[in-house]
Amino acid sequence: MDAYSKIEKLIADKYGKGTTTRKAVGDFMLAENHAVNVKSNNVTKQNYSPNMISIQKMHKWVFEERNDLSFIFVDYKEQGDDLKILSESDPIPIEHISWDCLSIEAQGYGVIQKVGPLKTIPYQTKRDFYKGFLTAYAKYRQKEHKKHERFSKRFITNLNSIDW
Repeated sequence: MDAYSKIEKLIADKYGKGTTTRKAVGDFMLAENHAVNVKSNNVTKQNYSPNMISIQKMHKWVFEERNDLSFIFVDYKEQGDDLKILSESDPIPIEHISWDCLSIEAQGYGVIQKVGPLKTIPYQTKRDFYKGFLTAYAKYRQKEHKKHERFSKRFITNLNSIDW
């Protein structure tokens, strides 16, 4: 079993829950409508921008189906075959995470990544989080549009130079 699977199981066990499948919204369920994702970080490695959740899964679960989603952040290091958990957060509702430390990046339709040290806003509402999501999504779409525009120019530019 790899480190992140071990950590997910340890954390789920701590809450008296079983882990879910890889395709599920969360790594375990606190309640029928409350998924929890465990995000583990090996402090001895350089983890650049860890993926948190796809925007499609997040949007459907939280904003369309009106469920809850929380994250638990775990720092650990491996010592041989053993894991040493250095720190572990309580479950943090997604709406309490600041967009100052999040970004939407390209993978599929987009994925939320943690791009800086965790910043929380304990009293931020889902509505305010959603406003931040819309701003981040607009920025993501603009970035993707520019990327595709540059790429497509290669075809147009090369059309007349191809020897048919």
